[in-house]
Amino acid sequence: MILTPVKFLKSRCFLVPFFCLLFFFPAAFPVYGENRQVNIDFNDVEISVFIKYISEVTGKNFVIDNRVRGRVTIVSPGAVTVDEAWDIFESVLDVHGFAAMPSGGIYKILTQPDARTKAMHTNFGDAWLTDSDRLITQIIPLQYAEPEELRRLFAPLVSKTSVLLSYASSRMLIVTDVESNIRRILEIVKYIDVRDKGREIRVLTLAHADAAELVGTLEAVFRQTRREEGRSVTEDTVKFVADKRTNTLIILASMVDLERVVPLVEKLDSALPKGRGRVHVYYLENAVAEDLAKVLQSMVGRGGGTGSTAAGGAEAVVSSNVTVTSDQATNSLVIMANQGDHAVLADVINRLDIPRAMVLIEALIVEVAVSSTFGLGTEWAAGDTFSKGGADAAFGGGFSGTGGNSAWSNTLGMAQTGMLPSGFSVGVAAAPLVLKSGGREIAFPNLGAVIHAFASDRNSHILATPQITTLDNREASITVGRNIPYLIRSATGDNTYNNYEYKDVGVQLKITPQISKEGLIRLDISQEVTRLLSAAGNLNELPTTLKRSIDTTVLVRDRNTVVIGGLIDDSFSESTYKVPCLGDIPGLRMLFSSRGREQEKTNLFVFITPHIIRTVEDGDRLTGDRLESISELSPTVIPLYEKNRKAREIPPPLPMSPESAPVDSAVPETGEDEGSPDA
Repeated sequence: MILTPVKFLKSRCFLVPFFCLLFFFPAAFPVYGENRQVNIDFNDVEISVFIKYISEVTGKNFVIDNRVRGRVTIVSPGAVTVDEAWDIFESVLDVHGFAAMPSGGIYKILTQPDARTKAMHTNFGDAWLTDSDRLITQIIPLQYAEPEELRRLFAPLVSKTSVLLSYASSRMLIVTDVESNIRRILEIVKYIDVRDKGREIRVLTLAHADAAELVGTLEAVFRQTRREEGRSVTEDTVKFVADKRTNTLIILASMVDLERVVPLVEKLDSALPKGRGRVHVYYLENAVAEDLAKVLQSMVGRGGGTGSTAAGGAEAVVSSNVTVTSDQATNSLVIMANQGDHAVLADVINRLDIPRAMVLIEALIVEVAVSSTFGLGTEWAAGDTFSKGGADAAFGGGFSGTGGNSAWSNTLGMAQTGMLPSGFSVGVAAAPLVLKSGGREIAFPNLGAVIHAFASDRNSHILATPQITTLDNREASITVGRNIPYLIRSATGDNTYNNYEYKDVGVQLKITPQISKEGLIRLDISQEVTRLLSAAGNLNELPTTLKRSIDTTVLVRDRNTVVIGGLIDDSFSESTYKVPCLGDIPGLRMLFSSRGREQEKTNLFVFITPHIIRTVEDGDRLTGDRLESISELSPTVIPLYEKNRKAREIPPPLPMSPESAPVDSAVPETGEDEGSPDA
């Protein structure tokens, strides 16, 4: 059935009767249905009248914004279906800048700017779209094309009230517009979003910058932009290639990216001002140039550009075209590097060329030796001469014992010469028997007996207090003692020559301190104490020495004392010399035996006390403490020190004039350097 609008709607004077007719005779309109056809033919009517007519035709409820005003003219000579009437209705609203937004069971007729803020239908991807003018939001994913570039391309194709956004991080284009226009945009995207579409190759010859270094800079800039702003390109949309032979930069990118990259390259490819070249000289104030040069050289690559592997398998921090040399005379470093590598090396130099703390090491070495010796014994001898066949002969016997102490062995023989050993000795002695044979005289004991008793106690203390000051993490050593010579005799034929060698005897301390941030001190200690026990009995023998050593690592706080070792040596020996059988007879055993006993104990302890010296004031304080200790022994030391200190004072150097200042110089504080870009 075809519904024809009443003819008097074309005349304004009959609008009121028309509304009355609609109100009192709603049954004049047929029942709603999709197959029902209506005739829409209006000429310059109020848009509110048209909305009311569509509401009656479609059976939908509307809430109309007060700003919805205007006049509608529709030329439709033929009948249309209800669905087609709804499409015409949405087109009329779009022409006048309005939109019908569904909200539950009703439709809100709003201005398009307000409609964009309301919930609306959203499509994603290749969803099927109609040619209607319904306001929707479409999300268009892209594979190759740059979202920002397409946004600029489609901006003239949408109305001013539409929304067109690009989201580079997810490579998407977001469009809010009528469905028919979005469908057209999707058709265009199919032809544009293809691989290498719209990308160009641009070749730039560099005059000052290094192409390989510039590639790294540009890639870093684009990566940083992507992280911070989300508008950068990826590796698939822009590429940089450096030709080292011609120092040329090759760029593969879209026109949008080229508009950003080319001006940036032109700014970077500029001549460096004086003092910003590749040659940099650093005069070190605290570090040793040779040692610091080794550290910097370990950071330099060995197999190519930045990121190559350095010696030892570690990843290189700077590129391989960096040169680091040291000058021992001026304690300086000469570095040839580009600005990027120089910035890395300069930061390392600033961190390492700092005043290092010192450590004063006080060592206390105490050795206590206690020995006890006892000896008791008897020595006797008897003999006589006789003549046989006109020749003199002698016979006799005796006993000589050693009571564990060689100092009084053969006491009887010493008594006959008028010399007695230490201890108590008593006895008798007769003149020796003398035999003459062939012009030679041979003496034999005639009669003698000696009883000897010996006992000794010995206490000895060895006390050494070596002190030494060294830098943090630097080994120091001190030796206090003597250099003992001993003789090596060699003979060839009738010629005899002497050769001497020397042996160190005393206290030797080697120590390496390492200070931690918490104030703890790690000490690598090597302590050795050597003592001379006895000299050689003859020149062919070597002297006897006693050696004690400690090698250890300890952890101690500043100005605290730690004991690093203790050695206790306890020895005991007992000896008995006697005549078999006779030395076991009770009452007579003392005449045929001697006894000796010796006991010795030795204790060695080493105490270490470190003092951290961080400032000049700390050093002056410790120096004053030591001077006060010395002044107690010798009052003349302090005045002599003060006199020598004033004599050693050197006036500060005069400021260097610009004419005499070294060229091509740099210091870590100011970063001054010289050189040309081509250096």
